[in-house]
Amino acid sequence: MKAGTSEDRRHLERFSLHAHAIVQALSEKVPHELELVTQDISSGGAYFPMEVPLASGERLKITLYLSILPLEVDQEPSPTTEIVTKGQVVRKDAHGVAVQFFGRCLMSPVCV
Repeated sequence: MKAGTSEDRRHLERFSLHAHAIVQALSEKVPHELELVTQDISSGGAYFPMEVPLASGERLKITLYLSILPLEVDQEPSPTTEIVTKGQVVRKDAHGVAVQFFGRCLMSPVCV
């Protein structure tokens, strides 16, 4: 089986994680940003519940916001981390869309 096929992606470990995200379509069909929350996420993509799903094939810019907990009990909590990447809607259903991540991602702390 070739790496990166849809069957491979389905085998990536998924985490039930509710991360806030800003999703922006890269086409002019949907010129606004959407504020969404992931239902689950893996290293290869995420599922976003939404009332009116985006079109299959839609390319997106995705900004995820994660809070990092300290490893040691006496450490201060880390600030929120922003992860920016691109993705594409690979599946949609009546409840939301599955997005496959592609390309590089940029991670940086969010200044409070």
